[in-house]
Parts: sequence; C-alpha cells; structure tokens
Amino acid sequence: MRKSLAVTLTGLFAALAVAGGAAAAKSSSSLSLVVLGSAAAPTAATVAPSFGSQVTFDVATTLTDHPSVNVRCFRDGTWVYEGWQSFWPGAANHDPVFTLSSNYWTSGAADCTARLVYYDQRGLAKALTSLDFHVGA
Repeated sequence: MRKSLAVTLTGLFAALAVAGGAAAAKSSSSLSLVVLGSAAAPTAATVAPSFGSQVTFDVATTLTDHPSVNVRCFRDGTWVYEGWQSFWPGAANHDPVFTLSSNYWTSGAADCTARLVYYDQRGLAKALTSLDFHVGA
C-alpha cells in the first residue's frame, strides 16, 4: 500500500508540475519602446527619446485583449509626467502616442517607467510588465 501511495503521490506531483509549467508558458507579455521621429513622420525611428519626443510602444500580451500603457516620468525624484493610452482597436483613447513633455516638465532630462497594464474585474489596473527608460534633455 505504501509503495502504491508513493507512486500515486509522485505521479500527482509530476502532473501538477507539468500543469503549472504549461499554465505559466501560456501567458506572456512584452513591452518595447519605439521613438518616433516627428509628428510629420511618425514611423521614422530615432535612437533614444529626448524631451518633447513622441514615443509609442510595441505591445504583446496573451493575458488580455485590452492592454493599456501607462508612462510616468520623474525629474530629480519629482513627478513631471503621466500618460495613459489604450493599445487595442476600437478603444475610445486609441492614439497610442505619448509626447514627452507637460506643464510640469518644460525642459530637461527625466527618468520614465512604462507599464503594460490591464483592468481587472473591479476596474483596477494590474501591471503585466514594465520598462524603464531615460529621456535626454
């Protein structure tokens, strides 16, 4: 009986490990920065963003059909910028371009974080992945 129970438990743990690995492999998310050249030619990429640049993101996720991106920027530890964009067709706010400036950020460099998010059943934003990037002066 003990040998049979041990084999059964070992088989159960192996099945759970495989199922857990399969579930983890099913979901993935990625976020990469795309720096746009100018408003006149938004597909022209440059190397790194600078103050006033327009950026967007290449977004991929298997966890939701309605991903959004939130960008927050800080200058010397002080919040200077926040933007939200929806990254799915048909969204009310589907112009996924961020202009890196604000009334609080009128010049200079900043450190930013982009978060790929979805909204849960309670309407709370849940981060799927994030990307830190520097914005030059």
